[in-house]
Amino acid sequence: MALSRGLSRGLGLRSLANGSSDASISVIASASRQVRGGSTVPEFYGKPSPYSAGTGFLGTPPDHREKLAKRPVSPHVFEIDGKSFHYKMPVNAVSSILNRATGCALTAGIGAAGAIALVGDLPATLDAFKASYPLLVYPTKAIVAWPLCYHYLGGVRHIIWDKHSMGKQAEKKSYLENEAVDKSSKLILGTSIVATLGLTVLQL
Repeated sequence: MALSRGLSRGLGLRSLANGSSDASISVIASASRQVRGGSTVPEFYGKPSPYSAGTGFLGTPPDHREKLAKRPVSPHVFEIDGKSFHYKMPVNAVSSILNRATGCALTAGIGAAGAIALVGDLPATLDAFKASYPLLVYPTKAIVAWPLCYHYLGGVRHIIWDKHSMGKQAEKKSYLENEAVDKSSKLILGTSIVATLGLTVLQL
């Protein structure tokens, strides 16, 4: 009841005095403070403010969205024309990309083999492929074997990085130093090629 009387009295007095929308906003703000136990309302409640137009008061240019759209995505692998790499590609960067690419390839390949096994006879399919395309047997085996070898070795390296603390980075002796990663990347690339050749000539 007290709140209703306060609202009515405030609305009547302020409206008669000013007769404007600003007066009504002031009364509503006053009533809100009463309802919320003395809490304040925003300074520009119900009014246009310097903040509602954006962040121009902070120095943001009006065309900032257009300028943002022209900024290159980071990290951007290729130049804007798409014809060359934006960054240098050292062996450790190539190794990292290959580890992800071979993981995706293995996922797709295993999924495809599983689908063939569900709807047909996978061994019979392989035998038919060997009989129909004998010259493609070894290249196909190499294509299948290399992602498996490389991704396996890359996974072993990550386990070593994650589970074992070898050397101190402050002393530049860690396995995560650029030089150490460069050496391990070359080792993985070479070992995976040798293992792939072995699996390619292996007769099961």
